[in-house]
Amino acid sequence: MTTLNLLGICSFGFIIAFTYNAYNKTHTIGQSPRSAIIEAWINILIGFTINFVANIWLLPLVGAKFNGSENLALGCIYTSISMFRQYFIRRWFNAKIHSVAIKLTGEKDVSSS
Repeated sequence: MTTLNLLGICSFGFIIAFTYNAYNKTHTIGQSPRSAIIEAWINILIGFTINFVANIWLLPLVGAKFNGSENLALGCIYTSISMFRQYFIRRWFNAKIHSVAIKLTGEKDVSSS
């Protein structure tokens, strides 16, 4: 087993654990963690498919040689990075929108108490 394949398997394990944790979190403000992780998965599945096919076509053009399992492992690594990035940007963005809305209305933020 190559290092790339091992990293791919570890990344896939991270994705599963991260998804389970986010899916079972309680709702706080803005978009729920469950909705955010479902949105992230839909985006990831579309992006992964495009990336996998693009890697098959484009990487040989720059001299990179990957077999199918290495391409899949590389995809899992990038998927875990993308899932983490997208989920936390979405949660941060929703928290900021909530904060601005509270300031604009002059209401007390009950979610932080």
